[in-house]
Order: sequence, then structure tokens, then C-alpha cells
Amino acid sequence: MAKNLYQIVQNLLFLPLLLAIITSLASRFGSGRSRRIHSIFIGIIFALALVFSLMRDRRIIKYNQINNIYLIFATLGLSLAYCIMAWILPAMQTKCQRKKLLGAAENLTGLLGLLAFSALLFYRLPPMASLPFHFVGMDESYFSTDFLLRMTGWILAFLLLFLFFLAFRKVLLTSQKKCTSVCTTFYLVLNSAALLISLIGIINSYYRRKFKLPKFVKKNLLTIFELENKILLFTLIILIAFAAAFTVYNIKIHEEYANAAEHRKLKANAKKNRRWGIFLILLSLYFCIDLTVIRKFSQKIVELSPSEEFQIEGNEIFIPLEQIADGHLHRFTWTSEKGKKVRFIVVQKKGNNFGVGFDACEVCGNVGYYERGDEVVCNRCDVVMNRNTIGLKGGCNPIPLYSKIEDGGLKVYTEDLEKEANRF
Repeated sequence: MAKNLYQIVQNLLFLPLLLAIITSLASRFGSGRSRRIHSIFIGIIFALALVFSLMRDRRIIKYNQINNIYLIFATLGLSLAYCIMAWILPAMQTKCQRKKLLGAAENLTGLLGLLAFSALLFYRLPPMASLPFHFVGMDESYFSTDFLLRMTGWILAFLLLFLFFLAFRKVLLTSQKKCTSVCTTFYLVLNSAALLISLIGIINSYYRRKFKLPKFVKKNLLTIFELENKILLFTLIILIAFAAAFTVYNIKIHEEYANAAEHRKLKANAKKNRRWGIFLILLSLYFCIDLTVIRKFSQKIVELSPSEEFQIEGNEIFIPLEQIADGHLHRFTWTSEKGKKVRFIVVQKKGNNFGVGFDACEVCGNVGYYERGDEVVCNRCDVVMNRNTIGLKGGCNPIPLYSKIEDGGLKVYTEDLEKEANRF
């Protein structure tokens, strides 16, 4: 439950923020007709995204990481254009006398925002929406406690994000108009930074031959990936400060009133605004806990199984087939010339086919892999490995290690282990 809660919040937090900004801007600057069009468009986009998620999960449509790269670039470009229009529009409303031009600017701003939201939705939502299809593992039942807990976490996360959208939208609608433009700018900067980190991860995992990352980036990949969580926390801290200022501002009545009835109405509105501000603070504080305490709990590192013995002669490490031909994960440790403990794993696939790789991956580092039932699982991100792809490059797969079957055993060479010793 905790793991699914954290996963969904981490991946989808920027979606309700963008949706709140778009809809509040449309409500403040657009006509009733444009607001209705916005609502219909958003409903259609959500429905299409859910259908797309199902089709991706069932392999009805072909989809790979290059499509994600396109969506990231589309989101970045459209968000930038939307941010510029969000700043221009208020000035146009006060100075521009041409109604047609003003209407065109309002429509363009709304369209850019909706397209940016659509691109982000199609990038972020499908992996999270398809999670329930993977909640039941081998030999598990849909009526098990584990499945119920996972589904509870999934539903609770989406419910909290929806309430987060409502609270942030209400605060934006009742705050000063310039706040919408300022929030849009903050959103653009922080979401763009998070998307660029995602882009680095995709390139590093799948397209290292086509796109070469700078050496500085390669050496600090784990630090860079950790920045995404810090960006989310920084976003929430800014929201807490904004909501707190909004709440304090609504302690007093700032508008003029003609009689006692108007005064009571203004007091009631201020009280309602304070409640929304406090609600937004509480939700943001909870998400901060989710991204720190719950994250730590859900990503608790599993203790690795002990290393097994092997025979070594010269530069050859020899492991008898009967030792590893049982379908389980086997871990071995070799000490390099500089004293580093280099771990590698062997997993039987079919017959005498074995997946051999370092006990580390490009994305998550040297945290290693462990066995959970019939599954081989990454110790940091909890991704389940496809046994048939172990020994191949890409994703969270173990970094491949050259080996060969000979003389009734599996042979690995120390020079290959030495080349990757710095990973440990």
C-alpha cells in the first residue's frame, strides 16, 4: 500500500498542479463558453489517456521509450508557450481594446495549456493507471490481502491528488490574478527540471549509443536521479508558503462593504478561503511525508543473500552447472586488485541458458537484486526483471557480464570483472 501510494504521488504530482492552473486561468479570464469547452476537452483527454494506458499494457499498440522522449519535448515546449501567454494575457485584458484580438489570445492560452496538460498526462498516467493489472503475482489471488492493500494505496493516492487539485484551484481562483501567472512560472521551471531528469534516465537506459551524455552526468547519475524527489519536495514547500500567505491574508476583510449584510458575506467568504488554504497546507504536508518517510519505508533495502563459493584458476572463474541449474538466483563476489568486492549474479533461464550480469544496473547503482518467490527484483526501485532479458542491456537489467558454458560449468573472466570494479 505504502509503495503504491508513494509511486503514484511521485509520478503524478505535477498533473493536478498544471490542471489547477489551466482551469483557474480559464475561469478568471475566459467566458462561460470557453470554460465549458475546457471541461469537455479535459474529460475527453482523460478518457483517451485511460484507453491508451489499457492498450499499451495489453500490447495492442507498439510503444517504446522514444515516444516518451517526444512527449517530454512536447510538454516542455507547450508549457513554455503557455507560461508566456499566462503573463501576457492579464496585461492585454487591461490595455487591449480589440475584443477579437483579446478573445483570440484567451483561446490560444487555453489551447496551449490543454495541449501541455495532454502531453504530460499521456507521459505520466499510463504506467500508473496500468498498475492494478500487475498487482497479482504468480500463485496469488485477486481476493488476497496483498492485492487489497495495493488497490487501497492506488485508490487513496488518486483520491488525494484529486483533492489536491480542488484545493489548489480554489486558492488560485480566490487569490490575486497575478498569483496565477507567478504559479505558472514556478510550475514551468520545476516541472521542466523534473522532466529533464526523466529524459536523462531514458537516454541512459535505452539510447546511450544514439545520444552521448556528458561525462559529468554519467559520473553523477544517482545524484541527478535523486534530485527529482528534491524538486517535488521544493514544489510542496513553495505551495505551503503560498497557502500560508493566502490563509493569513484572509484573516482580515480587504474589500469595501456598504452595509452589515455585505460585511457578513465577506467574512463568510474569508472564512471559507482560510479553510481551503489550511486544507492545501495539510495536503502538501502529507505529500512531504509521503515523499520522505513513506518513501523510505517503501524503498527499504532487502538484505542480499550471501555470496557462494567458486573455483578460480588464473583469470578464469569456474562455476559447476549443477550449482546454478536450479532456477534460483546465485550471487558471487570477487575481490579486485584494489580490494573492491565485485558482485555478479547468475540466473537460469531455460535448460542450459543462463543470464549472467553484475549485481548492479545503470539506473539504480550497485544496490543489487534479490529473489522474491519466482521473481528477480531490483533492490532499489522494486522492478521485477524479465528472466529472459537478464544478461541483456537496458532498463533495470543487471549490467551484462560476458560468460560461456564449457567443461560442464560456467566460466567468467576476471579482466571483465576488473573493468567494472569502480561500480562497487
